Amino acid sequence: MESERRLPRISPREFRDFEIHLDVDGITIIGTLGNISEEGLCFLGEDDFLSDEVQNSVIGTILWAGGTKRIFFEGKIMWVQTSKIRGKEYQLAGVQFNEKLNLTDSLLARSLQI
Repeated sequence: MESERRLPRISPREFRDFEIHLDVDGITIIGTLGNISEEGLCFLGEDDFLSDEVQNSVIGTILWAGGTKRIFFEGKIMWVQTSKIRGKEYQLAGVQFNEKLNLTDSLLARSLQI
């Protein structure tokens, strides 16, 4: 990853309207969006499926509520950790995109609703 970002990392309290699908070795893992920047995202899942996938490639999709819009990406799992968020345990994974994403205006606008 480059050391300087064009935009600050987006890290709102919640991204309830965004679902993440990660395809790892033909298995689709579904979670939610923790945060996003043009270079990567944080995946929040409830199961520990990604702990052995660090440095492995993934194909993913960011879906808006109701599946009205999608952004596709390819990347690599950079890190995995367990964390409690609002009293619930989650499995977090950092995904670095192979190519920077141009974040949509609606995604940027949504992220500003902190």
